[in-house]
Parts: sequence; structure tokens; C-alpha cells
Amino acid sequence: MFPLISKLLTPLVAPLGIAFMLWLAALCAHVCRSRWRQPLLLAGIAVVLFFSSGSVGGWLIGRLEREYPPLTAAASPQADVIIVLGGATAPALPPRAHTEVGEGYDRLLHGLRLYRAGKAPYLLFCGGTIEALTGTTESEARQYLELAREAGLATEDIVVLEERSRNTYENALYAQQVMVARGWENALLVTSASHMPRAMAVFNALGVEVFAASTDVRAVDGSFSFFDLLPTAYSLGWSSTAAKEYVGWWVYWLRGWVQER
Repeated sequence: MFPLISKLLTPLVAPLGIAFMLWLAALCAHVCRSRWRQPLLLAGIAVVLFFSSGSVGGWLIGRLEREYPPLTAAASPQADVIIVLGGATAPALPPRAHTEVGEGYDRLLHGLRLYRAGKAPYLLFCGGTIEALTGTTESEARQYLELAREAGLATEDIVVLEERSRNTYENALYAQQVMVARGWENALLVTSASHMPRAMAVFNALGVEVFAASTDVRAVDGSFSFFDLLPTAYSLGWSSTAAKEYVGWWVYWLRGWVQER
């Protein structure tokens, strides 16, 4: 139940969700003829404008991404298995003809890149599904498997699927069980750079030896320009992703799934 509730509530901690709640409060204030109507309305607008700025979104997500800087495949350490976390695919629901991907598809690409570089002899795809949210019983791990086959990977005896997990904690818990069953002692952990701090913390808290293999980097080095101040939907997405990770960290800490920094 917790994974479903957390995914339903996650949008409310994003900037747009906060703005929505402020506007809802403004509507209530209007109905009640309260003087707070206009301040609440303006506060919601200010939240959206502030967090949709490129400089703000880039700074927030950049702080997360720099904790575990990405390495080339050649520079990555050897391991027993490459764990690729889900969260990058959309199921083949009508009118889609095939599984589709988003920005996080770099996770699968980097996992395949590491495998082809000889960094581990196995790939472990992690990710189940919540049918009430996704509309399908097909797991994220199986969607990865389909895409890996399309990319030309001979998956037999190479790919292992973990199809039960519904959040990062369960990714780590069930991946650990697979590793113990197969005698794997360590792993390269592949996920988005912004998600890596929380993912590493969960795996470490469970005593799983993992090496960070970050990918899907969004904030890049560059000189500041006037355009960084302008609001964009892209930057608002960065801020939303960062908010999810920061709030997710504290929720996991409260549940005892990660150790205090």
C-alpha cells in the first residue's frame, strides 16, 4: 500500500503541486471572502515562476547529480553483476505499438554499455509495476528485456529479471535476494544521476556492496546567461525531479531505510 500511496502523493510535493494547493486555498479564500485570496494566488504564481527558472532547476538537480559523478564504461570498476533500475519506460498500451522510453532510457543504454565493456557477466533488471497506475501487469524489468533484445543483446543466461519491486527500497531489497541466491558479492548500480544518492543509500543500508554507475545527467557545466532566468517547462521538470528526491530521502530516513547523512 505504501508504494501506491507515495506515488499518488508525490506530485503534491513538486512545485506545480504546491502551487495547485496554494491556488486551491485561494479559491477557498475567495468563497469565504477572505483577504488572503490574492496573496495565495500570487504565491502560487511565484512558486511556478521561481522553480521553472533554468538556474534554479539546474542548481537543485545539479546538487544531487554531483554526489556520484558519472564515469565512462572503461573507467568503471569490475563487478559480479550490473543492476539497472527501472523507471524509464512506458508500456505498450493502445495506441502504442511497442514499449516506449523517456529521458531515463540512458539507464538501460548505460547498463548495456557496461556489459559490452566487459565490466560484469550479468545484467539484473529491476522493476515491477503497480497496475492501478500503469494499466498493465507487465513489469518494467520485462520491458527492459524487450528493449535489450531489440538492441541486439543475446539475453539468454545473461539477463536476470527482478519483477516485484515498486520503489527504490524494494529495488534494493529484492536485488539483494537475487544476489545472495546467485552468489554475487557486488554490483555496478545503474540509475539516473539525480536518483543515485538515494539509491546508493538504500543499497548501502541493506549491506549490499554496489559501485555507482550514474547516467542520465541533466545539469551540465556552462557559463551563466540571461536565458537561465527565463521560466521553461523543462526547468520546472528538473525542479520537480529534485523535489521528489529530497522529500523521498527524508521519507526513507523516517522509515529507517537509509542512514542519516
